[in-house]
Amino acid sequence: MPLPLSPPSQAIADVLAALDGFPLLQGPRVRLRGPREDDDAALFALFGDARVMRYWSRPPMQSIDEAREQIARIQADMAERRLINWAIADENDALVGTCTLFRFDPTHRRVELGYALHPDHWGRGLAREAASLALDWAVDVAGFHRIDAGIDPDNLASRALLHRLGFLTEGVQRESFFVGERVTDSELLGLLASDWRRQREAAAAAAR
Repeated sequence: MPLPLSPPSQAIADVLAALDGFPLLQGPRVRLRGPREDDDAALFALFGDARVMRYWSRPPMQSIDEAREQIARIQADMAERRLINWAIADENDALVGTCTLFRFDPTHRRVELGYALHPDHWGRGLAREAASLALDWAVDVAGFHRIDAGIDPDNLASRALLHRLGFLTEGVQRESFFVGERVTDSELLGLLASDWRRQREAAAAAAR
């Protein structure tokens, strides 16, 4: 018989179980919402782009059917509370990227963060805004203690973004995933809830 969860861990499990669909998170320029069937073309444009997939753990999509299948999987995974894979939507509610919380571990109060943004929107701070919304929800609403992230060590832009968010590089997992016959390392980064709160406080003070 499994041991009962501690009160904070049970609270995380209860938050996840009580979700009525995807949490809707609104920022100044982007919103995080659940993906819809009519996002298929935009999702294919995102994950079919070799620039986006250069450091991904799978090759680019080859057809819009793959995007439709992924939307169905995202919705099924959400229903089972395996992950929350939001669409990053712009001011016109068009999908321009994705932001994901996955590998939920209520027992140890950990979760992992992932994201992707279409190249047409790189360099505008939108990925940082989207990730910040997800981190706020993970820390303030769900109550996670630690957020993990893993990147290809050659992905300098993603490392810079994560470091700006307060993540620290904690190590490298050697030859941890294949894309076709190419094997790559994985750089492991971590952010504590206390780190994120200090990061927000510093940003708010700097903005005054």
